[in-house]
Amino acid sequence: MPGGPEEGSARDARAKRVRPAEPSLLRAAAGLMRPAAGSVWCGEEEVTDSPRVTALHLTLMPDPLGVYNDITAGEYLEFFAMAFGLSPERSQARRSLAIERLGLAPWLEHEVETLSAGWQRRLALSRVLLANTPIVLLDEPAAGLDVSARGDLLKIVRSFATEGRAVVITSHILPELEELADRFGIMQKGRWVPVVPDRIFFSRHNLTEGFKKNTWLLECSNVADALGILGPNRAQPTSDGNRLRVTAHDREEAAQLVAQLVRAGILIYNFEAEILTLTEITLDALEGQS
Repeated sequence: MPGGPEEGSARDARAKRVRPAEPSLLRAAAGLMRPAAGSVWCGEEEVTDSPRVTALHLTLMPDPLGVYNDITAGEYLEFFAMAFGLSPERSQARRSLAIERLGLAPWLEHEVETLSAGWQRRLALSRVLLANTPIVLLDEPAAGLDVSARGDLLKIVRSFATEGRAVVITSHILPELEELADRFGIMQKGRWVPVVPDRIFFSRHNLTEGFKKNTWLLECSNVADALGILGPNRAQPTSDGNRLRVTAHDREEAAQLVAQLVRAGILIYNFEAEILTLTEITLDALEGQS
């Protein structure tokens, strides 16, 4: 039965195989290591093996963060402003912007090591505002944070995209990425994994419209009677027993099945297509590589 313990155990076992994308991808893009093959381009400019040129185009927030524990948050901001070669005027303006945007004012005199994980990650994000580059690379930006801190941090990350920056994120927290990203790609052992033959990247639109199952979830007044009408080849109870998972070739056939139930006097409370999640798509793609 779908959703039963056997299916759950198999899904859990497969989920353990999901791993973060290779961080070497971001390190190579940021000019911190030479790619084994290929080249790195920012727009129309090749930046392979040119870390100083790369720094003009992008900013990397790595994981682990690499924050400095023996200085204050204010000194951290000053250090990176100098590292980015900002003039005194630009340094002051961008530090003020970072402090305001990230809410760092109460913590400027506190040593970095005394800050919580959430505030350390906010402080690390200050590099993005100080550098003011059009491309931002984030490796596991919300790793280790509780739900509240993660939500606050991801709002800040979304704001970078609304400003017109290109934001590239690597993460193994797939439900979080599903809400956050506009385009997706799956990587395993340093190689891109296609979701369908000859297709590596897919969009949010593909996720919501293009990767559907041929199943619909039905909530009705009498699950047992509906199951008897449709038969086991067309419908099966969900794991909670309160709904039916209805199988049909397309929307037209699904509508006909609903009409059949309505004619039999069964009230339909809800009927919606079951869509594959990013986690399911990723697990299926990785399964195809085994």
